[in-house]
Amino acid sequence: MLDTLALVSSNPLCPLELSRTSQDALAKVVQTFSTGEECLKALAYREQGDSCVVLVDSALSDLAPLNLIDALRREHPGVSSVLITDDPSPELVSRAMLAGARATLPSAVTEDDLATLVRRFTHVAQAGVISGEQGTPAGKQCRQGTIVVVISARGGAGKSTLSALLALLAGQADLDVALVDFDVQFGDLGFLLGGEAREHSLIDLAGALAQGGQHCRGFSEQVEAGVSLYAAPPEPDQAEDIAGQARRLLGAVAREHDLVIVNTGGFRPLLHAELLDAADVALCVQDQTLVGTRATLRLRDLCIRLGIPPARLLYVIDRAHTGGGYHPAIAEVRALLGDPALRSIDDGGLKLAQSLDGGGLASLVQDGRGQVAAQVALILDDIALCGGLDLRSLPHMRSALRRETKGRLRR
Repeated sequence: MLDTLALVSSNPLCPLELSRTSQDALAKVVQTFSTGEECLKALAYREQGDSCVVLVDSALSDLAPLNLIDALRREHPGVSSVLITDDPSPELVSRAMLAGARATLPSAVTEDDLATLVRRFTHVAQAGVISGEQGTPAGKQCRQGTIVVVISARGGAGKSTLSALLALLAGQADLDVALVDFDVQFGDLGFLLGGEAREHSLIDLAGALAQGGQHCRGFSEQVEAGVSLYAAPPEPDQAEDIAGQARRLLGAVAREHDLVIVNTGGFRPLLHAELLDAADVALCVQDQTLVGTRATLRLRDLCIRLGIPPARLLYVIDRAHTGGGYHPAIAEVRALLGDPALRSIDDGGLKLAQSLDGGGLASLVQDGRGQVAAQVALILDDIALCGGLDLRSLPHMRSALRRETKGRLRR
């Protein structure tokens, strides 16, 4: 349950009404304000507790709603703002998220939908309290590393392969990388990177953090230079044990690494909502099919409803095809997605299959050579721009690749 839930609306006909029932079910304290100034003054002079959500109606009389959301973000960083609008265009949603909104809701939202949103923000607040370092105010975690969540709308798109390749190449670029396997159903990163049984898993790390443990590296295993693997739970039925703890786990891991690559599995609403909410970058992976593109569009809509700014989403076509059967052209896929930046990886072929079967995935990006390594390096460049990472060694890898490619063409 939230400590404080507030509604800011100048519209007397606003259908969203926070009743006594809402107070009993959703929050300890429920407040309603008719202007943004009233809300800001009340928050300045009252104690809101560890978890506070402010619902901002798009029809405000004194302040533009995005200005109020921006003021809440700057003056009260522990408060979660939600924009209420009946016209959730991608442009408006993107601007709202950049201003600091965590999600958007229609004005005719049901109490069940509101309760679902409130539960998510309650988990986030609890994670901030539990995982915050001693002496750090709740909700203000001192996090170092960039968190990249690799997701897809359909199974078999290549999330595990891409996650591993990104981590391996980032390790070659002298980054301290954590590869976190949140595929709680299959968890095959351990096999891709050597096939050995892992001594620890995320279950062990979650238990240690719950008991006040401060260090994560002891629950990982170094699989390559600069790459530490945090293995998935060994049993699928243990998934519920870490549902609701994803943000706390990633926050703790990110304080000890430069880059955190998170592999995901089959969709689980609470788990994926937490992973996306903690992400600095969400990497949307799809195959080169129309079905995959439509699924990615639905995934993007879901991310926006969860409060993920579209600017935080990067798109990748894995297993790009150049022939053999019908596959929409890269330009066609880009147009269907609304012309975003779109990377592609041609990871098909015998070489990849042999590497996977032999557990030797690292050979594909050895010294940054080869087509796959160059394509993954471009994706890593995009991530670096979003997260401020230093990848000075990667241009040398791509230069070596260009020289190698020119030599093959001459022969």
